[in-house]
Amino acid sequence: MHALAAGVDPTKAIQPQLLHIAKQARAELPSNQYPAKMFDYVWSLYQSGISWEEARDKLYQRYQVEQKDGYEITGKKLYCNGCFAAGINFAASLVSLFYGEGDMQEAIKIAVLAGWDSDNPAATWGGLYGFILGKTGVEQAFGRGFSDKFNIHRTRKGFANKGIDSFGNMAMKATAIVDQVVQQQMAVKAPVTAECWHIPAFVAPTVSPL
Repeated sequence: MHALAAGVDPTKAIQPQLLHIAKQARAELPSNQYPAKMFDYVWSLYQSGISWEEARDKLYQRYQVEQKDGYEITGKKLYCNGCFAAGINFAASLVSLFYGEGDMQEAIKIAVLAGWDSDNPAATWGGLYGFILGKTGVEQAFGRGFSDKFNIHRTRKGFANKGIDSFGNMAMKATAIVDQVVQQQMAVKAPVTAECWHIPAFVAPTVSPL
């Protein structure tokens, strides 16, 4: 979805576009595995018209009590019943994505309140909305300005510069990685000195609307 988000137009209604790229991403998931089944289940709950709180409770019942669709974390007897596991947090993130309905604040709020390892779904959609809206759009959504600094030593240790980094610097590092991958992996390679990439055309698969 983050890759497909490059095609989202922030000047138009966000929700229909998010649902479209979500459906495209779903098409890449093997239908016989639990992530795809989780997606389909959460989408059916959203379509049914129940509240996000009810949808969240149904997720807990289906996956952490009944262990449906091959999701068997509960049987492993992990700490906090595997609250940190990617599977259940993926399902919870879909609740916040769908029920957020194109509103960044609402999506993040639901992600946090849904529980489990809730900072991860919140960060996932915060990052996606941030990519779509840009820093100015995020600040407009929250009605305030934000710092461009990040202190990773609040939760981790051992990073350079005493853990202080800026989002601009992170973006430059990410762009350099993308540049390297494009030049190494694409069939048509741009000269190193070029200010643009020559990337082969990609024909997107046909995806039925949600």
